[in-house]
Amino acid sequence: MALQRITIFITADYELFLGRNFVGHDEVLFDPTEQLMRRCEGRDVGVTFFADVCSVWAHRKSGLDDFADKFETQMREALRRGHDVQLHLHPHWLESTWQDNQWRVATDRMYLSEFGFERGEDSAPAIIQRGVDYLHNLLRPTVSDYRCLAFRAAGLALQPDEDRLIKSLLENGIKVDSSIAKEMMLQLDTIEIDYRDVPAAANWYLSPDSGLSTDAGAGLFEIPIATFRCGLATRLGFLLRRARSVSMRRGAGISRSSQQTRWSNLKTMLAYNLRYLSGRPLFSLSCDTKGHNLSMLLDGFDDYLQRHHDSDEVYVSMINHPKLMFDPQFELLDAFINAARRRWGDSLRFATMTEVSEEVDKSGEIA
Repeated sequence: MALQRITIFITADYELFLGRNFVGHDEVLFDPTEQLMRRCEGRDVGVTFFADVCSVWAHRKSGLDDFADKFETQMREALRRGHDVQLHLHPHWLESTWQDNQWRVATDRMYLSEFGFERGEDSAPAIIQRGVDYLHNLLRPTVSDYRCLAFRAAGLALQPDEDRLIKSLLENGIKVDSSIAKEMMLQLDTIEIDYRDVPAAANWYLSPDSGLSTDAGAGLFEIPIATFRCGLATRLGFLLRRARSVSMRRGAGISRSSQQTRWSNLKTMLAYNLRYLSGRPLFSLSCDTKGHNLSMLLDGFDDYLQRHHDSDEVYVSMINHPKLMFDPQFELLDAFINAARRRWGDSLRFATMTEVSEEVDKSGEIA
């Protein structure tokens, strides 16, 4: 059956590199974010920024106010210009330290579940509450009715302890999650996720009792990140384009290796890329992934929609990171927006999380 409506969210994880940043903050984050906003504004598209607020707290704590000031100014400006700002938490920042002009990353505390759920200011529930309160205090002077209502987990890891995470999110007024990349499983030394056992429906509700695999009917509305598969020939072309773009780098990730050597980081990167050669790997819908081109994205998005052809309505996210975007990635985003509008016509719209919050809210008494 024909889809009644497709709502796609252009989302951006607004964050620094978790490992080394090779250039200054302007070049890593603030300048590409400005370009992303201008590009999307030119096509009447709002971006939902998932802002890593923990990085601001860490920089303030270490006296690095220049980054924190620019971060806060740009997020206020984004909201003023019609974009959206929602919650993203990389809590390793809370125990990382600034020493000898570089960050010593707390790689044993990278995800919320690693902070536990007992009472205390450093627990996962307290971090979530602090993040919600922070965004309210920061952004309501700009837009008086602003609400922090959507969340994306660090590394997309809504696991483990998803039941307690969902409960904490709901208790703090979060209505939408956009962490799940449908059917994806990753086992790296930095992250392990397994989203193979999620509902077949395009969207569903999460509750502390239902977990991730069952539609609770009310609770936290899941707007997943679109994923798709493609054949070996397409994957080989992707890897070739990816190799050609190796110079487009502003920073590096990290591994959990206590040594944090270049070799350990390289092994993590190799493991991530080699997964594209074997089996039936999943790709995320994204314009910042080096190696994607327009036909791959359009065919991939069409594949995702076909897998959900029984749904009258589809809400789905595209994930991007300003830190990873250069001119070719911005041009790809321009082309995708234009081509998607041509291909799917009036059945497709671009929106922000705030714009659809009333449509998807079935929190009932849970929140």
